[in-house]
Amino acid sequence: MVMPNRLVKSAWIAAEVTRESSEKVLVVEAYIAVSPLESGYDPGRYGQLVEDVRRILAENPDIDRASILSVHRESRCAALFRRSVPDCPGKPELVA
Repeated sequence: MVMPNRLVKSAWIAAEVTRESSEKVLVVEAYIAVSPLESGYDPGRYGQLVEDVRRILAENPDIDRASILSVHRESRCAALFRRSVPDCPGKPELVA
């Protein structure tokens, strides 16, 4: 029996295709913060997740790379992408 990873919400294989190449990408959604910019970031837990992903890539050489995404909610990180109401329509400004 396979033990589920409590750090992973979901995972799937995606394809990235260009005219020159194609890659299989393991996409992993994690319950934890995956960046030091997020509050609650735990390098030990993130390191454990990265080790699991590396193991999976080693066991599946047909997968080219992985991408780890966070479903962890962090309002300060989301604020980086908020746009203010611009003075001139059609030209949004980033909030600093």
